[in-house]
Amino acid sequence: MATIKHHRDSSNIVQFRGRGVRAQLREALDARAPVQLARERVAPGWVHGSIIGLSAEFCLVAEVSDAMHFDGFLVVAVSDVSAVEQDPGREFVEKALLMNAATIPEMPGFRLDDWHTIAESAAAHTPLVSLNMLDEEDGEVSYIGRLTGTEHDALVLQEVDPNAHWYPDTGAYEFAGIGSIGFGTAYMLLLARIAGVPPVPAPAGEFSA
Repeated sequence: MATIKHHRDSSNIVQFRGRGVRAQLREALDARAPVQLARERVAPGWVHGSIIGLSAEFCLVAEVSDAMHFDGFLVVAVSDVSAVEQDPGREFVEKALLMNAATIPEMPGFRLDDWHTIAESAAAHTPLVSLNMLDEEDGEVSYIGRLTGTEHDALVLQEVDPNAHWYPDTGAYEFAGIGSIGFGTAYMLLLARIAGVPPVPAPAGEFSA
């Protein structure tokens, strides 16, 4: 899908007043307004959606698709966020979401303590999670699958491939390499339905990402 680009008119951009990214994320959480987040050190472009959860180190975003529906969730580290702005198309986004009867999702009790609790909270809501691992060339590389456990420094995932085929074993993905965790998108929900019940995985090997 082609990315829609608009002229970036600075008069349309409303900055949050808080000093520092975390204060601005708190304002965005309280305002429940459409926002865009930049993570320049991690990946190009913007994350579009609404902030629905915030801890000292992480924030939970309900993402908005180009079709103006809420489509899944993304958890990012506050330290990776380089800019927080109200969406320059806020008026349109709010009207379009209303027209689509799309309300801001609520995730009460979702834990944002660390990658371990984030992954477990996500897995409790949806069959598949996306571990988006930091990559020097691509920014982030996504590995989608079923969370099967944790190690002292990693998450253990049984992956499913793009054709909805389960891998027979599991892989360990180190906390230090995680850029973000996604879950609950329409794509991942369909992938889970088509993949069906996963086979019992072989013991985790030496692989780690």
